[in-house]
Amino acid sequence: MKKIHILIVVVTVFFAGSLIASDLQQLFRDGNKAFQKGNYQKAARDYSEILHKGYESGALYYNLGNAYFKMGKLGLARLYYERAKRFIPDDEALNENLKLLEHRLVDKIQKPPKFFLTVWWQNFLGLFSMGLLTYLVVIFFWLFLLSWAFYLYMKKQKHKERGKGLIIITLIIFLLFGITLFDKINHVDNLNYGVILKPTVTVYSEPRKEATQIFMVHEGTKVEILRRNNGWLEIKLDDGKTGWLQANSLEKV
Repeated sequence: MKKIHILIVVVTVFFAGSLIASDLQQLFRDGNKAFQKGNYQKAARDYSEILHKGYESGALYYNLGNAYFKMGKLGLARLYYERAKRFIPDDEALNENLKLLEHRLVDKIQKPPKFFLTVWWQNFLGLFSMGLLTYLVVIFFWLFLLSWAFYLYMKKQKHKERGKGLIIITLIIFLLFGITLFDKINHVDNLNYGVILKPTVTVYSEPRKEATQIFMVHEGTKVEILRRNNGWLEIKLDDGKTGWLQANSLEKV
């Protein structure tokens, strides 16, 4: 009897999961149809409903960003494009749309020139997605283990020198990709960004309205969040400027 109960639970859970997946797929299709017909508000509602159900993906965030872009809501469009980049950082269409959006922003922030080795390393990191790096690390780890096993086998066969070069080569490549993967993960985890959603936001020298106003930022500008203090955020722009703004002025990526 217990086995039958367990079977009923398993079948029920599987069936419920299938219904949820089917419902989400239908919402996504409905959103796509609304977008194609120019009904961007309905498309955004359908995509947002999927997010409210606890599901997310690069394609979903990208489509939601497109819907808000079409509606002229640049802050929300930038926010969802940036969230899409967490899943599909190398997507050409996404990166192209981000460039188009940046051209329409009020704030034109120039990044200071970087040290050439930093640029080289960032370009090298950009050649590999997180998934590809993970696969390469796993593959060369196993190749290293196999080369080590081959070396031990040859050593037993009185061929001590055979296999040493293969061990060194696979170890070096494994460490190279391992360090690259670690740096890419660390780079993503340590950067805390937000997007300005209000039309115009004043940035202060201190976390209080009585402090000196030092500059303004506008809707769609991406900022780095440095720290929090009682409803205020210290932010940093790409050009190095820092200051404090109210936390409700932006949403975290």
